[in-house]
Amino acid sequence: MSAKMIREALAALGVILSMLFVGLELRQNTLAVRATALNDLASASRDWLLAISSNPELTATMVRWVEGAELSPTETLAARSQVLALLRNTENVFLQVQAGAVDESALISYGFGGALPFRSPHFPPFWAQRRDIFHPDFVAAFEAARGLD
Repeated sequence: MSAKMIREALAALGVILSMLFVGLELRQNTLAVRATALNDLASASRDWLLAISSNPELTATMVRWVEGAELSPTETLAARSQVLALLRNTENVFLQVQAGAVDESALISYGFGGALPFRSPHFPPFWAQRRDIFHPDFVAAFEAARGLD
C-alpha cells in the first residue's frame, strides 16, 4: 500500500468520524430541545392549574363557566382570561408537535383532547369571537378535533 493510499484512507476515516461526531451532537441537541419544550409546556400547564386552584373565587367562576351558568361581567372576564390562557397553552403544544419538538401524545395531555373549559356551553360563542387570534393550522386542527368546524 502506498503512502498516498494510506493518507486517503486516513482522510476518509477522519471524515467518517467527524460525521459520527456531528450526528451525536445533533442527537444530544435534539434531546435537549425536546426536554426544554416539555418542561416549558409542563410549567405553563402547572401555572394555569395553580392560578385556578389557589384562588377559591376563580375556582368557583370556572366551575360556573363549565356548567354554563350565568356569569357576572367580572366572572366572565376572569373565565374568558383563563380559557384564553388555556387555549394559548394548547396552541403552543400543537405548534411544538408540528415542529417535531414533542410527541403528538402531548396534545391529549395538555388540553387538545377536550379540557373541561372547552366543553362549556359558553365556549362556542367565545371561540367564534377569538379564533382569529390563533395560528391557522391550530384553528383548523382544534375545530376538527372539537367538532367546531
